[in-house]
Amino acid sequence: MPPIIEISGLRKTYSRAFRQPHNALDGLDLEVAAGQVHGFLGPNGSGKTTTLRALLGLIRVDGGTMRIFGEEVPHRLPDVVGRIGAVVESPQFFKHFSGRLTLQLLAESAGVSNTRVEEVLEQVGLRDAAKASVKGYSLGMRQRLAVAQALLKQPQLLILDEPANGLDPAGIHHMRELLQWLAHAQGVTVVVSSHLLSEVQQLCDSMTIVSRGRRIVDGKVADIIAGHGDSSLTVRFPDAASLPEAADALAAAAGSLGEARPVTAAVDRDRLVVRGAPEPAWVTKTLADAGIYLSELRTETKNLESVFLELTGTAPVPGHTVQIGESAVVPQTAPAPVAAGDVTINVESEGAER
Repeated sequence: MPPIIEISGLRKTYSRAFRQPHNALDGLDLEVAAGQVHGFLGPNGSGKTTTLRALLGLIRVDGGTMRIFGEEVPHRLPDVVGRIGAVVESPQFFKHFSGRLTLQLLAESAGVSNTRVEEVLEQVGLRDAAKASVKGYSLGMRQRLAVAQALLKQPQLLILDEPANGLDPAGIHHMRELLQWLAHAQGVTVVVSSHLLSEVQQLCDSMTIVSRGRRIVDGKVADIIAGHGDSSLTVRFPDAASLPEAADALAAAAGSLGEARPVTAAVDRDRLVVRGAPEPAWVTKTLADAGIYLSELRTETKNLESVFLELTGTAPVPGHTVQIGESAVVPQTAPAPVAAGDVTINVESEGAER
């Protein structure tokens, strides 16, 4: 089956007065397979919102091709738009209308029955609040209403920008189960752009990470983490003064390993972070042989957040690192600032869902 979304070489440049033009998209490629929840991730200014807006015909691009359901967009967008539901910009509703009336009016304009209105209210968890006016809705409740609106036409492709915005933990859990049910049981293809990386790790089957308008990596979430997620060992001691001595002891013992991959030890505040060790027991024995006894040793497996920070170049640098086999200590350097460019969406003054 061909991809539901195909983007190749997408380019978009914004002109800015008295400043250099900004390349929001610099040859972006993206593919989304059918029946999956696909995460679309990147730092602020990486081109995520620009890409979604371009797909939906909200802005023009300067180059590249886009296809949805095999049809070239934006030229053939009218032929496929009825199969797409989307929440990209911050949703706006008539504040004095109830949630139910809002959806009923939208359903009537789209030729959808009122039965479907009740179904989507139930799906997003707004049935009990359907009679209340939207002006009394929290940010999370308005976000639920926006998703309900996108679901009215029973779309085959659902595009959501920050769907968990304003939701409390129970609401996030409910949204996750809904989106996974839509994809895995109903065959809906779901594209989610989000900054909640721990939630993306639980929610998505596959993902694309972009930075500075280009794709960095794509694939199954588990495969990307496994491919970039080397585990490390966190070692603590009764006395933090033992940290440099422990790093030196590991350096002295590592020469006999004969490993092609280097072992590193990084001092991070009150702990030693060891990477590349053959096994935890090697660290324990090496330190014990040197008369250094640890108080804690824990294996840390990388998660999506750490992989994302590494791939996008936004990860903080530890205090200093000792390369095993070398005596030099590398001091901390400040990470480069993340450029801002894209519009931050769905941000309002209200707090999380009550």
